[in-house]
Amino acid sequence: MRAVVLRAPHHVEVAELPIPHITSPTDILIQVEQTAICGTDLHPYEGRLELEPDIVLGHEFLGTVVDAGNAVNQFTEGDRVVSSCVASCGSCYQCRRHQPGNCAGARIFGLGMALGDLAGGQAEYVVVPNADINARHIPANGTACDDDILFAGDIMTTGYEAIARAMFPGDTVAVVGAGPVGLCATMAAGALGAAQVIVIDKVAARLKEAENLGASAVDAAQNDPADAVLDATDWRGADVVVDAVGHESALLTAISLVRAGGTLSIPGVYNEDAITMPFGELYLKGVKVEMGVSHITEYIDEVIALNCAGRLRPSAIISHRMGLSQAPEAYRMFEAREATKIVLDPRS
Repeated sequence: MRAVVLRAPHHVEVAELPIPHITSPTDILIQVEQTAICGTDLHPYEGRLELEPDIVLGHEFLGTVVDAGNAVNQFTEGDRVVSSCVASCGSCYQCRRHQPGNCAGARIFGLGMALGDLAGGQAEYVVVPNADINARHIPANGTACDDDILFAGDIMTTGYEAIARAMFPGDTVAVVGAGPVGLCATMAAGALGAAQVIVIDKVAARLKEAENLGASAVDAAQNDPADAVLDATDWRGADVVVDAVGHESALLTAISLVRAGGTLSIPGVYNEDAITMPFGELYLKGVKVEMGVSHITEYIDEVIALNCAGRLRPSAIISHRMGLSQAPEAYRMFEAREATKIVLDPRS
C-alpha cells in the first residue's frame, strides 16, 4: 500500500509499505477513503516533536472496514466508519471517569512510539484498536457528508469540546487562531448559542473564513486584539477565550482577552516543557483554565448528530483536495499557510 512517511523534518515521502493486519481481536482494518493533514502533523514535520524515522503520519481519516477481530461487536466488514484520533482503552481509571484523553494506555495515530506506536491514517489502510470504543459508524441519513464526518475524529470534535466544556449560551467567545481548530471552535460556539464570536488572526484568508461563519474578525497585525474585545464587551473581556494555536504568543494574547472569572480553553497543542506566562494576571482575574488532550470519544457522538442536523459544517473550511501522491507538496502548502485544510485521497 502507499503511505505518507516522515523521513526527517520537512521531508515526507509517499512510500510503498505492506498492508497492515489486525493483531488483536478488538481491532478493525479500514481501507481509507479520505484523510487530512492536521495542524498537529506539523509538530513532527517541523521537528518540534522528535519522532523515530519512517513514521506513517496522519490521524484524521475515514473509510470502510475490510477486516474485524472476533471480539469486535459494533462493526463488520463493509461498514463505513470514522475513528477518534486518540485511541483509548475504555476501562482504566481515567476512561471510567469520562476522561479518555488521559487514558493510561492512550495512543495517537501517526505520532510515534512515545504516543502509542500507532501507524497513521495517511495511507491506503490503517488499523484501529479497541474499535468498539474508538470508531463510529458513518450515518447514512441526515444532511452530513463524508467531508463533514471526516473531521469528527479530530478537529471538529476538538473545537467543539473547547467550547462545550467552557461556554454558556449568551456568552461572548474570543478565538485566538483561525486555523482549522479555531474555525471549528467558531462553528461550535455559534451552534451552542454564543451571543457573539470574535476571531483573532493575522492571515486575511482565514479571517475571511471566520467572517463567513458569522464571527467578527480582528486582524492582529493591524489592530490590538485586547482593544477590540474590550470594545465589544463593555470593557469586561470575553467570557470564554480559546487558544487554538498552541504557541506562547497566542497564549499571551488569550490571557489578555479573558474577563475576570472567565474561562481560558486551550485545545492548541503544546510540546514545550516550560513557557513564560503572566500567572499573576490569571490568579488575580480568577480565570478557570481548561486544557489537555481532547476527550474525543466523549463528544464525537454529539458532533456527528449536529453534522447530520446541518448545524455544523466543517467541510466549509476545506481549501484543497489533493491525491495522496501529492503529500509532500500538500505539507509544504499547509506549513506555509497557503491552505486552510487539505484533504488527501489515498486512491490518487
